[in-house]
Amino acid sequence: MNELQRAEYLSVLGIASYVPRFVLPLAPEPRQAKLPPAEPDTATDQPLPLASNPLPQSAAQIIDAPATKERDTVAAEINALTSSTNVQAPVKPTIAIPVAAPSQQVKPFVLNCWRLGETLLAVDSHEPGAALPLESLFGNIVRALNWHELPRQQERLHWPMAENRFGPAADASEARDTFSSWLEASCSRYPVRSIWLMGQEAQEFCTPQPLESDINHWDGIRILSIPSLSQLLQQPQRKRELWQLLRKAYPAETRAQ
Repeated sequence: MNELQRAEYLSVLGIASYVPRFVLPLAPEPRQAKLPPAEPDTATDQPLPLASNPLPQSAAQIIDAPATKERDTVAAEINALTSSTNVQAPVKPTIAIPVAAPSQQVKPFVLNCWRLGETLLAVDSHEPGAALPLESLFGNIVRALNWHELPRQQERLHWPMAENRFGPAADASEARDTFSSWLEASCSRYPVRSIWLMGQEAQEFCTPQPLESDINHWDGIRILSIPSLSQLLQQPQRKRELWQLLRKAYPAETRAQ
């Protein structure tokens, strides 16, 4: 192994080499390190001879050298020696820092949730203050499917979960992580056969997977993308669209209708 190879190995290991430019006091007599084979002269195709490169005996020898051609020759020889034996400091690898996606703030919203036995989990995007008969409309839809006698549980979810007036506003990614995790955990504890995601907030933040159509399938559960109850009351013409979707998803339950 020549000196250049040794220096390269040390550089890879992160070890910096140091070679003095003159003989230090009480230092042993310097000896020429083994250098790589000389490159051939392009004119003669013969290898260039390696010049003897004795180190100066002191710093004064370098400083007091006469400004002559001989001094230039000595300096060139010293530079050739040190450039072949010195190891540059290892270059630190560039670490690519991922750029965070811009946050998308979400306005506060409310979700009304109903569970009908082991049949249905419905999540509706509620408009606070609208004063609409949401419970009555949901009861009519459930009665049309003959599910009105199933045990019913209801809860209401708010976003943000806790208001922090002094911190940054919660963004869409946090809402999506929170409610999708809630839905997955809820279905894991109490399995159901269908999930209704009703309205924009329910469909955007509660879905465990991207919704590709009105009827989707996730882990053996049907997920229906349905207008919110508020939209159905404010746009009655969409009730026909909903009924057609229910007949497609539940042909047995709607056959007698």
